[in-house]
Amino acid sequence: MSFSLPKSPLLSPMSPIMEDVLSDSNSVITSDEPLSPTLQPQRKFSVYKTKPTTQLSLSVPSTKAYSSSSAGSSVKSFNAISNLLDSSINGENRSKESSVDDYLTKIMNRSNSASSTDNEYLTFCKGFIDNKNNKKRNFSSEPESDMSLDFDARNESIDSDSSIECKMSNGHLDMPAIPIDEEYSGYRRKYGHEDPQSVTWSRHRKHFFILSSSGKPIYTRYGDESRISSYMGVIQAIISFFVDAEDSLRCINAGNHKFVFLLKGPLYLVAVSRTNESESQLREQLNYLYNQILSVLTSTQLTKIYEQRMNFDLRILLGGTEPFLDKLANSMSDEPGFMLGSIQCVRMSKELRDKVGNILQIDLLYAMLITNYKLITLLRLKKHSLHSADLHLVFNMVNGSSTFRSVESWTPICLPKFNNKGFLHAYVCYITANVCLLLISPDKDKFFELSDAKNTIVEQLTACDALQGIEAASKSEGYSIADIGVAGLRHFIYKSKTCLQYTSPAFLASYNNPREKRRLFKLYRYTHDRMHSRVRPLKVHYYVSPSETILGWITATFELYAAFGPLISKTALTNSSLVLLKWIKKEEENLFIMNSPVF
Repeated sequence: MSFSLPKSPLLSPMSPIMEDVLSDSNSVITSDEPLSPTLQPQRKFSVYKTKPTTQLSLSVPSTKAYSSSSAGSSVKSFNAISNLLDSSINGENRSKESSVDDYLTKIMNRSNSASSTDNEYLTFCKGFIDNKNNKKRNFSSEPESDMSLDFDARNESIDSDSSIECKMSNGHLDMPAIPIDEEYSGYRRKYGHEDPQSVTWSRHRKHFFILSSSGKPIYTRYGDESRISSYMGVIQAIISFFVDAEDSLRCINAGNHKFVFLLKGPLYLVAVSRTNESESQLREQLNYLYNQILSVLTSTQLTKIYEQRMNFDLRILLGGTEPFLDKLANSMSDEPGFMLGSIQCVRMSKELRDKVGNILQIDLLYAMLITNYKLITLLRLKKHSLHSADLHLVFNMVNGSSTFRSVESWTPICLPKFNNKGFLHAYVCYITANVCLLLISPDKDKFFELSDAKNTIVEQLTACDALQGIEAASKSEGYSIADIGVAGLRHFIYKSKTCLQYTSPAFLASYNNPREKRRLFKLYRYTHDRMHSRVRPLKVHYYVSPSETILGWITATFELYAAFGPLISKTALTNSSLVLLKWIKKEEENLFIMNSPVF
């Protein structure tokens, strides 16, 4: 049985939709291109069949601050995954489950906090909501509702990604102690020292949690997984309550906080956010985190592990991958490509891009040059497309570890949108300080052959001065609004639906500081959500704030999100938008990879 309570209030009132501007009777909403017929992705693993879903709106009463004891930190194993898989999945199958009441009682007894399930549930939600009556917790003035789009710099709280090395908690200075596992791995998590009962931990604007269906903690964006086991138990109990009722919990609205759930077979992923991101946007980010885990462990291995041992601690196999999960979690907050489902290419002349593509002709599945989360060129086998979601994982892998910059690397990688049940093998090498060569092959014994091919590629690129050209393009900040010459235009994001790529100019005044960038991206994100609403999708969205005018425009071939001055008229906005589209059309071959070369 499913039910639906009233949805959370909408954002601040919007101006009337500009239906008479930039109208296009032929524009439609289209989905991404289908995957190639060869090596199609396999059906995803799912424990539960599809059922009606539930969305709750929770009004959290004022309660006392939550406190409980935490488990100590555990030392993770950093051995190679391939050496651990066989030995880790041995063990008896999970015993027959007891009744629902006994099962929930058993889980709740693991927590060191209150004994009531309702109290745990409200306390879990309350742990993320600031007690506005407690003056000691107000380090900075915050707006009463984070759903408002009037982002006044004086009222905006410190962002969760800002650098805060030492923090005050209960009148004491919390120094960033390094846990044993971080010291052992050589990777120090920026907020790994934070205690889940501290004020600083709850003040972060967006949390991600990953746990197994048995309640074992796997990943948390902030703090240490081993110290939030009580929270994980509460999450598991809440989800299990709906699963036992043959329902699926998708979202809980609790005050300014949004709890979004994603159930992927043996893994549960949860986002807790008080940003202006919608449920669908947060769920898409959880999908990226899930795919990041699949890139290390295929769905086949993941299923096999939990079929044989339901209470297996997956952190043993994921040890050492924290930098990639952390990097991905941070990138999704301010990178338009994740929101748009597309990638960004380096702006360079078509002649130089074609010259580089001709040199990269190797008998492989994929070959590409990457720089700073941007694509220089991509070659592929005929009829083998590469999904933008897989490219984001590749970018995140290359930029998530400094090791790739110093040595030639040969690493297995699963591309979930390509085939989530098997590994491909990637050769990674930086041929210049900023340009990375990545070659992907299904053959695991091709490292030395590709290493020799890399030397040949570098020699040919150097001989024709192409290497110097792509290095100069990688160092360039791109183009600016001044290069376009559009009156009143401050910034824009343009996505080409035909090639699933986007382009955007460099941030200049008045968006040349991190706070203003975040504020502008929030407006883009809000506009994107309104345009892609399942209830009422829009072709054109027009919004005027005290600081700027935001235009959203979708047709069958492109998506445009543009920021203009606050006093621009609709007529001037229309003319400026048409001039911008003409410039993009003129520079199209330099901004995008229109026809990806094939082997």
